[in-house]
Amino acid sequence: MQIPRPRHAPVTRAGTPAARTTGSTALVAERPAARATWPTALAVISGDDVYEDLFTAASALESALTDEGFAIRTRLGTAALDAAARTDVIVLYTALGRFTTGQRAALAQAVRGGCGLVALHSTTVLASPPDQLDEGDRLLAELIGSRYVSHGPPPHESRFEVRLDPDHELTTGIAPFEVTQEHYRLATRPDVRVVAWRQTGAGLEPLVHTRRFGNGRVVYIQLGHDMRIWGEPRMRRLLRRAARWACRPDQPVQNEE
Repeated sequence: MQIPRPRHAPVTRAGTPAARTTGSTALVAERPAARATWPTALAVISGDDVYEDLFTAASALESALTDEGFAIRTRLGTAALDAAARTDVIVLYTALGRFTTGQRAALAQAVRGGCGLVALHSTTVLASPPDQLDEGDRLLAELIGSRYVSHGPPPHESRFEVRLDPDHELTTGIAPFEVTQEHYRLATRPDVRVVAWRQTGAGLEPLVHTRRFGNGRVVYIQLGHDMRIWGEPRMRRLLRRAARWACRPDQPVQNEE
């Protein structure tokens, strides 16, 4: 499936229209009035860069989403989530990043109101123990629709084939591809739809899943551990698709928590 890309002036990494220079005067291209032409994205990067390549991820996110037509802001730390409702889609990549309960509640409220959410890799690794989730971690796990349980049996990293659901608009037309990646065993909510997976001796392991939360759409992508995966064109295509799919609000889900 080809997703139409908006026609607009080039966008800088800072998420603003690029300046056009005529003589000595810099003319900044005006942002079109229609939000659909200029969807906004907020990338929130937070946590320990020892085990996850967060800075490579931040650069890859800016590049991929700018190419997809998003006006993107990248912020280190979670304070930006206090104003989460002011953007079309939030991309969240944390490695035991510290959230306040209020920030997680603000994120949930924004998504419930129609803001999209794309969560990457170790964002599902929560600080509190799985059987004793604190309130903030519980909110995040319920919002994303899954949480990390373990790496599963060793090795904790391997080369495997990513298989994709041909019937979901997020993944249709993307051929299976191989990656070398750290992998997770997840506990998932019953309402998630798995749209990409890998085959293991214990069965299918979710790699990408979607869900609805109020008016908002949520995508979790387990891939994203280091620069090897960020150099894979189909991973970047998957990320771009995820952001486009997530930023389109839905009607409220019945009986949503």
